[in-house]
Amino acid sequence: MYEYHRDSFTISTDPARLDLEVIHGYLYHCYWSPGIPRAAVAQAIQHSLCFGLYEENKQIGFARVVTDYTSFAYLADVFVLPERRGDGLGVWLIECVIHCPALAS
Repeated sequence: MYEYHRDSFTISTDPARLDLEVIHGYLYHCYWSPGIPRAAVAQAIQHSLCFGLYEENKQIGFARVVTDYTSFAYLADVFVLPERRGDGLGVWLIECVIHCPALAS
């Protein structure tokens, strides 16, 4: 597991911290996966390297990487909740994904 900190924000790859309600709630209403079933989101999370973005203990963002950890990494389902946009948190989230040692080859 990897964890990154900035002020009161944390980015973590710990799957136990992910809030499926927040993730499914956002993806269900977004343009690239409207109406996606909760079970599909849960299965996608289970088979991906996921990065949760948290303010204190509340999840406010997410990024999912589908990867073989050797030569392929596909970034998917990236979001920061609308009320937390504009502070550079999405940029930081992507920077953490790009520099994650698990994806370095």
